[in-house]
Amino acid sequence: MSKSMGQIIRSLRKERGLTQEELAEQLNITYQAVSRWENNTGMPDISQIVPLANVFGVSTDVLFGKEDTDCQKEIDECMAKAEDRLCNPPKNLNVLENRRECCEDVLAVLKIYPNNYELLAYSIGNICCLVDQYYWDPDAEGKKAERQFWENECIRQANVILAHCTDSRYLNAANKWLTVLYRRMRNFEKAEEHARKIDVFNQYEEGGAWLADVYDCLGKKEQSRKQYGNNINKALDYLHHQLAMLGYSWRSDAKYEQAYSCFKLYCDFYDCMMGEVQEELPFCLNVNYEDCAEMCMRLGRYDEAMEWLEKMIAHQRFVVKNYNVVTKSSLPFLPDLEFRYTANVYDRTNLLLPTLSWKLFDPIRDTERFKVLFAAAQAFEKGE
Repeated sequence: MSKSMGQIIRSLRKERGLTQEELAEQLNITYQAVSRWENNTGMPDISQIVPLANVFGVSTDVLFGKEDTDCQKEIDECMAKAEDRLCNPPKNLNVLENRRECCEDVLAVLKIYPNNYELLAYSIGNICCLVDQYYWDPDAEGKKAERQFWENECIRQANVILAHCTDSRYLNAANKWLTVLYRRMRNFEKAEEHARKIDVFNQYEEGGAWLADVYDCLGKKEQSRKQYGNNINKALDYLHHQLAMLGYSWRSDAKYEQAYSCFKLYCDFYDCMMGEVQEELPFCLNVNYEDCAEMCMRLGRYDEAMEWLEKMIAHQRFVVKNYNVVTKSSLPFLPDLEFRYTANVYDRTNLLLPTLSWKLFDPIRDTERFKVLFAAAQAFEKGE
């Protein structure tokens, strides 16, 4: 037997943890009106259907009793198709063109399901990456109008989430990507406004530590360990990013010793954790070896700088072996986690040689050790 609209509204409201009063407040109506809908003694006005769908993050069809399964299938297929194109871009398109077409494909599906928060969150993340590509494009000025269209579209989509969604996962995503976007647009006041709204601990509350703990209590040891490992991996990624940003801050003030301490800490930490399995599983693609080398040169520690450059080249060789290959971790602190690096095409060209060409390395350029390093980088970029 099919559900009435009142039963559907009640079910959706409870699924989202809303009281009748909270739902009424978001719709700017009385809670008695919501009560009448749910008791089937009244029906929403036609003007309230779209706002209702927005609050619940569903298509209007769902409110009329149409199953959401087909909708979700289409949305899942849309995101999977976009991911596949991003991981395996057509050879006739450059990175910007491919990402723009992916964003356009997602936007087309959003026109059918404009209130789906999962798709909106996915879309704004992709648009932010596209906007970044526009800023780096050689014809950036000529594509300014295109870029501004996507900037405005990203803000519009994020505001749909912020105006109607009650799920903290999607609220966090909207605020995060608006922070990234406004920072790129150099609107730092707006970037700060949205950054302050991000719940940095939310990833654990939404299933990380709590889910792992529940698995443990249920005796599901394998699932528990895998979830704990996933939490650790996220924490390591966060640690790496924060140490790098702190190092860059010190470097900008010519505080090279302090900057080196930040860059070196994560590099040492990474090398210690990986040990002998580093070649099998480079779980961090961009360890700050070249930053350590730069700081050592500025501090006059030339031999130490060359050690970091050697590590940089060795690490890139590890990475290329695992690119577009699914690698399963054998580390006890990252049990059975799968790593697959396919977000961008791996291009060896201009990856190492530009760094080694820095004028900063001139004091060691004529040494035999540096010449060996340079030859190794040349061979790497040729695919040898």
